[in-house]
Amino acid sequence: MGDPVRAAQYLRMSTEDQLYSIENQAAAIAGYAQEHGFEVACSYVDAGKSGLTLAGRPGLQALLADAQGPAPDFQVILVFDVSRWGRFQDVDQGAHYEFLCRRAGIAVEYCIDPFENDGSMEAVLIKELKRAMAAELSRDMSVKLRIAKRNAASKGYLMSGSAVYGLRRHVVDQAGRVHGVLEAGERKVSSRYRVVLAPGPKAEVDTVARIFRLYVLTGLRPGGIAALLNGEGVTAVAGRAWSSDCVRRVLRNDTYLGVLTFGRRSGMLGHKAAPTPPETWLRVEGIFEPLVARSLFAEAQRLMGRHKRLSDQEALARLTRAVSPSVRMTGSLIDAHPDLPCAAVFRKRFGGLKNAYALIGYSRTRRPGMGPGRWPKPPVPTGL
Repeated sequence: MGDPVRAAQYLRMSTEDQLYSIENQAAAIAGYAQEHGFEVACSYVDAGKSGLTLAGRPGLQALLADAQGPAPDFQVILVFDVSRWGRFQDVDQGAHYEFLCRRAGIAVEYCIDPFENDGSMEAVLIKELKRAMAAELSRDMSVKLRIAKRNAASKGYLMSGSAVYGLRRHVVDQAGRVHGVLEAGERKVSSRYRVVLAPGPKAEVDTVARIFRLYVLTGLRPGGIAALLNGEGVTAVAGRAWSSDCVRRVLRNDTYLGVLTFGRRSGMLGHKAAPTPPETWLRVEGIFEPLVARSLFAEAQRLMGRHKRLSDQEALARLTRAVSPSVRMTGSLIDAHPDLPCAAVFRKRFGGLKNAYALIGYSRTRRPGMGPGRWPKPPVPTGL
């Protein structure tokens, strides 16, 4: 009897499902290898990885690269079943990767599937059927999972994402008892628990309310509010400094009204999520006591939206009136100007500040006597 054929095993598991655990797959492959005269010489593993695409699967990527390399250390690839190779929504994608291996002289064998991967008509038909079934199962599971998530969200549970500034994620049981607070990057340890949003430390809660008061009652722009908070040593998320964008995100976020919104973004399997129409969103109110009065929030939205209605011509006209020969315009300076849209508006509409400057004939080249410039700031009332 000759030496056993050297084999590489590919193991993939997308969830903690017992049937497809890495250990179960390895045990089944070991039995198949012994029965067919193979020696498992190396392993390629993708633990906790989706089978929808090749992206994010370093194990399979490395396997394909080695199989097509100049001197692979194996002659066959052993896989638990067709679905572990992938649940590609385009069944030809899985076939393509298998073909790349075969072209390099490396066979691919599926250990528990009821066919010999020998190129026969029966094998081809069964394999294609199982690829289609694996893809369809993923689509079916995706639909059911989204329904389940929407149902859980309707009860006020947070399905994904992190908590914004001023809020925290609390782990609760079915009775609503709090079992802990999740920090950034942490996950709950069991599916028996749920996650809800709740007000965070009092200092952060007070800062959120203060940002709205400063913006609505004093006329301070987001950049000015950020400078004020930084000057006082108040930090933003994760101890970072405040910026005008950070302040805008606070001002635009209706979660501070005690509202949980589900379904802002969605995407087909294997595709990047994209924004969805607001009419499809699920909004659940009263999940916690609002951090900001509704009237104050509404006025902040009105003020932030006043520049969005400007035409491109009017936005450029205001920029023309704002520039000065003695001031070098910057994005920060535009953000602080009381009569201009924020710099992000000019970047989005005109493809960048340089393009906007060019349209009004303004050059940012520094000249003698040209300073950074500052706009007069409204006084901050005591108590704000």
